[in-house]
Amino acid sequence: MKIPPSYTITPQMLALIAKIETERLHIASLNLPKPLKEKIQRVSLLKSSLFSARIEGNPLELSDVDIGDKKSQKKLEVFNIEKAIRFIDGHVRKGDLKKDILLQIHTLVLKNLSPDAGRLRREASAIFNESGIAVYMPPPPRAISKLLDDLLSFVNSDTEKFPLIAAFIAHLTFEKIHPFLDGNGRAGRLLIAIILKSRGWDFIFTVPFEEYLDNHKNDYYFHLDKGQKNTNDYLLFMLEAFWQQTQTIKAQIEEELKKDQKVFLPPRQEEIYNVISDHKVVSFDTIRRRFTKVPERTLRYDLKKLLDHKLIEKSGETRGRYYRVKSK
Repeated sequence: MKIPPSYTITPQMLALIAKIETERLHIASLNLPKPLKEKIQRVSLLKSSLFSARIEGNPLELSDVDIGDKKSQKKLEVFNIEKAIRFIDGHVRKGDLKKDILLQIHTLVLKNLSPDAGRLRREASAIFNESGIAVYMPPPPRAISKLLDDLLSFVNSDTEKFPLIAAFIAHLTFEKIHPFLDGNGRAGRLLIAIILKSRGWDFIFTVPFEEYLDNHKNDYYFHLDKGQKNTNDYLLFMLEAFWQQTQTIKAQIEEELKKDQKVFLPPRQEEIYNVISDHKVVSFDTIRRRFTKVPERTLRYDLKKLLDHKLIEKSGETRGRYYRVKSK
């Protein structure tokens, strides 16, 4: 396996890199209120975690994550990725990366999900398509440690000066090495964040490019499959994914800044507020029917928070209570 694979930096790539860098510097320069920063980061972090799990077949939607049994396997997959991202943000510093970081991230990703968490593959493996046909045979276990050393040697060198290109090349190579029995996709996408952080290339918010990859899953897998031979096409696809998600963050910031409210609400409370605003006067039963998967107790808590913020007002007794947007 050639590490890195052969590729060239094309004018198209340079244009996308320049646009991403412009947005990175622009968003970093904004004097955003702390609550708004926290809200956007919370949503971006959740999206990054959820969609990385969805790429691997997890069926959860954003609205499913904060309700029901939080210890279910599907939710653990999401929360483990979220914890891994937080670990990267808090512990990875600028400088050379060592193999231990890959094992730590894999341990977090598969915590309470697999006995092989944090262990390199010790048996032959294969990547199968949806029909159950083996489409790729990764290197044998005896070759994994040396290949990871070669990958980290590339990452820690000055061979590639663009952090995004280095990170995407590393992701492609990692997936081809397939060093673990399970969790390679999730750990490999987190490797992108690790490399960007180690290179001092920080976006003020987590960029949930995994959302684009999930929405274009067939293209993503196609480019991964052909990536070692058609590396330029793979890089263009990944740069486009990252660019599109920076635009999603930019649009979210602009939308929030246009709102005429000083309180930045969690997503579900904001949705409840919008329902009340759209209908002028709303009963609790109407709200409950709109959020069938959310426990009544949780909805009443959300309404109390909106009342505490003086965004809405109520009238009537418990059974006949109605809510409306508070008059200014």
